[in-house]
Amino acid sequence: MTAEIIDGNKIAELMMQTLKEGFARSQEGSGKAANLVIIRIGNDEGARIYSEAKVKRARKLGVKSSVIEMPTATKDEVTAKIHDLAVDPGVTGIMIENPVPPPLDFTDLVDMIPYYKDVDGTSSTNQGRIVNRREFLTPGTPTAVVEIMSRYIELKSGFVTIVNRSPVVGRPLSQMLLNRDYTVSVCHSKTPDILLYTRRSDTVIAAIGKANFFTDELINPDCTFIDVGINYVEGKVVGDGSFANLSKWVKRITPVPGGVGPVTATMIFSNLLKAFKYQENLA
Repeated sequence: MTAEIIDGNKIAELMMQTLKEGFARSQEGSGKAANLVIIRIGNDEGARIYSEAKVKRARKLGVKSSVIEMPTATKDEVTAKIHDLAVDPGVTGIMIENPVPPPLDFTDLVDMIPYYKDVDGTSSTNQGRIVNRREFLTPGTPTAVVEIMSRYIELKSGFVTIVNRSPVVGRPLSQMLLNRDYTVSVCHSKTPDILLYTRRSDTVIAAIGKANFFTDELINPDCTFIDVGINYVEGKVVGDGSFANLSKWVKRITPVPGGVGPVTATMIFSNLLKAFKYQENLA
């Protein structure tokens, strides 16, 4: 059997077109422009690349964006900057590019952002809203997975196993899927035998950071395998699942690259549009 390949680039393109139209209508209706401000602390090269990619994507959507670079900032300096942006009515969304250099703590900084401007969806308030079934601005990767599942898998059915328990993927994603009536299991490094969970699941979501770990020995053939892993092997980006093996075994699979990643990159702007509508009292 050859698996159906879930094209994340195509999903992202469709979403970008819908978002572009949504921003155009909302900005025309309010007479204002949505504005994303990214704070980049330190000199991490990956953070620079990601922030620049967001600026390019914002430009395609017709919204304002900027990057504030703080290469040697103290916590007091970052706190003051976040406060200034938080009270600025011209700023729709604020995000802090991760990683941040020690001794700064990413969660401490994000929690200073008002929940309605936290377009990364990672603050304790927005995470708590997921648990209370009051989702508003939600984390990018879990939301991308839910978006993919909504397009390919019938909601309110099926057993799902998430192999990850991190606060940026597994924990919020498990709650978001529970909110949609899935039956969810969460596995992690201390789970005695993940085979007991993955082999019986209709959907397996993997984010463990181990290249090509998942094969047909761990996954049943009727499964949809959603690969969130990003690993580097001999200069190439690969997922947590062996694509060569699983693409001939499972029902559906997301490739790496080109699967979850492009959809995740789009989700911050879905949050930005929600934040803009909320702040401008638009329906």
